[in-house]
Amino acid sequence: MRTSPRILSTAIVGSALAVVAGVTVTDSGATTPGANGRIVFSEELSTGFQMFTIRPDGTGKAPFGALPGDTVHPDWSPDGSKVVFELGHPEEEGPPFCSVMIMSVDGSGLTDLTGMRTGCEGQPAFTPDGQRIVFVRFDEQAEIESIQSMDLTGGDRRLVTQKEGTGSTDPNVSPDGRWITFVRIREEGVRQALYAVRPNGSGLHRLTPFKWGVAIKHDWSPSGKRIVLTTNADFARPEKSANLVTIRPDGSSVKRLTRFTGGEHARNAFAGSYSPDGTRIAFRLERRDKAALATIKPNGRDMRRLTTFSKTKPRYIDWGTAP
Repeated sequence: MRTSPRILSTAIVGSALAVVAGVTVTDSGATTPGANGRIVFSEELSTGFQMFTIRPDGTGKAPFGALPGDTVHPDWSPDGSKVVFELGHPEEEGPPFCSVMIMSVDGSGLTDLTGMRTGCEGQPAFTPDGQRIVFVRFDEQAEIESIQSMDLTGGDRRLVTQKEGTGSTDPNVSPDGRWITFVRIREEGVRQALYAVRPNGSGLHRLTPFKWGVAIKHDWSPSGKRIVLTTNADFARPEKSANLVTIRPDGSSVKRLTRFTGGEHARNAFAGSYSPDGTRIAFRLERRDKAALATIKPNGRDMRRLTTFSKTKPRYIDWGTAP
């Protein structure tokens, strides 16, 4: 993947700015309530990361938005008409960089919202009203990652939070718009925790211990009452497997959805996305060196595998309303 070194490491395990203080970012990132449509995800092929979509019953898998470079971190618009995603541009286009891209569900209207040719902007998510996008920007010269928002033209950019010497990834906003959750990296590859901050940058606080080693992908339930995430994602505790848990927005009331054991070479589960109706969670199910797309109820019951186990692992899973 052609991204910044810091973003690349967290993704696989994880222009001028108008810095506006005290602004309100509309709710974003959480799965939008509605009918259960297609699931979008990326797979790492021999040519790079490629997006696919599939129906919730596991039928109709199809390539989506075939482009040169790596297409990752897709997110459906609330009405299912558009997708925003990160594009890691191929080497022949020049120095490594990645962009936030937007296009219609039929592949038309492809637009680069980044306007920069160094560093990386990525991990985008729509606001529920479909009018703004939150994303991560990596400043290559300053070695700083920040969470920001912009409109659908790439303009009206607003800084949410940044901190030198740490990574800040995967921004998601609560359905009520009061909090932005994101993953902060303390030790690259082995120590990540979930944080929350208000859209104006105030109220920053940690929701999970760093020792949990959460994956960068997490998701709010459509109701806003729970957050799904992955623990031990980077196998800092080698004897432990990666598992799905949900928590309340304040970090309390931990519920285990999966209880796999045996470590990296056994069975593992990595969080993806709540369904729009909130009744299921899509995730990556791993068995040794192979993986499949699967779903499970929020109470940890009725696990269903949608695809066969394959070495091309489904990643960056988002469940939308598009039929």
